[in-house]
Amino acid sequence: MSIQLSKQCLDIGVVTANAEAALAFYCDTLGLELAATIPVPGGVVRRLKCGDSVIKLLILDKPPEHAVQGGGYAAATGFRYCTLSVKNMDELAEKCRIAGYRIAVKPFQLRPGVRVAMVEDPDGNTIEFMQEG
Repeated sequence: MSIQLSKQCLDIGVVTANAEAALAFYCDTLGLELAATIPVPGGVVRRLKCGDSVIKLLILDKPPEHAVQGGGYAAATGFRYCTLSVKNMDELAEKCRIAGYRIAVKPFQLRPGVRVAMVEDPDGNTIEFMQEG
């Protein structure tokens, strides 16, 4: 049997060691809307609207033992980045640069009609911006 999706998008969870910095990046810099704050065992989840998807920031009562290995998408195995399809990639990448976030991959043309850039959030997670057209 194949997967039978009940929602046509993918939600992701991001464990953060610094809630204030993560919220500043995702809400203030990227402009995502805080939709809900939900208590969970051992912490709280901040649900951020991202189109039809949700980015769930998990803020633990006790900081995690291990930090993400930064260094961009090719630095290690596992889930290394997520892609946000946007209409204003250059503007977002520049806003992130000005705010002091690491630009892992400067804006470039991936293939005809498709440009990408990658930035790292305060915890070192890579976020790819992709713009078509």
